[in-house]
Amino acid sequence: MNIKGFVKTTLIDYPGKIACLVFTGGCNYRCVYCHNAILVTSPDKLQSIDPKEIFDFLDKRKGKLEGVVVSGGEPTIHSDLYDFIKEIKSKGYAVKLDTNGTNPDMVEKLLNDNLIDFVGIDYKGPYSVYQRIVQNNPHVDNVHKTLIILKKANIPIDVRTTVHKALLKESDIELAYKELNKLGITEWYLQQFNPGHSLAQEFDNIQTYSDNELIEIASKLGKDVKVRSLLGTH
Repeated sequence: MNIKGFVKTTLIDYPGKIACLVFTGGCNYRCVYCHNAILVTSPDKLQSIDPKEIFDFLDKRKGKLEGVVVSGGEPTIHSDLYDFIKEIKSKGYAVKLDTNGTNPDMVEKLLNDNLIDFVGIDYKGPYSVYQRIVQNNPHVDNVHKTLIILKKANIPIDVRTTVHKALLKESDIELAYKELNKLGITEWYLQQFNPGHSLAQEFDNIQTYSDNELIEIASKLGKDVKVRSLLGTH
């Protein structure tokens, strides 16, 4: 596994569990607002972490740590992700996978073998603007396929969209929600864009929605649409 980061304790990345957080290097997207830019564009500049180091840590933390979050970058671009997660599960830990959804085959394989317990998936926006955000082949059909697979699975999922006014108009947000509804997804989080260290740095200086504006947009869509990562400015 191409592991480039490791946080030994997190109370926020796996809802309801005390977990650790593993970051994989590399991604097939280049999202303009990405805050993990070095993981995406230059992972070779970061020191690699031997998976054995993580496995040894998990052995020592049994009974104290409950879960492991595998994030990135994009974990599913790595063919050895399956074996890495299988080893974690063999130690008795719950696993949460964070993904952009572009590799439904990997997600389905992990689900079929009961190797993941929670999935966080980033839905970038409506089909029509996906490429503008990810700056690469968007593989939106694969993302939709992953969402359908997850909807049928008996595990919790967290579908979220980072929102920047320059990228997603209110009508785009409404359209994205309609697309998700067609896939059977109703519970959705709008994530406030937080400026600082974005891959495309110009977005840090372009005004986005205020917290109140984003809350208002969510309220128009319905009670199952919520907002997180507020800036605290109105």
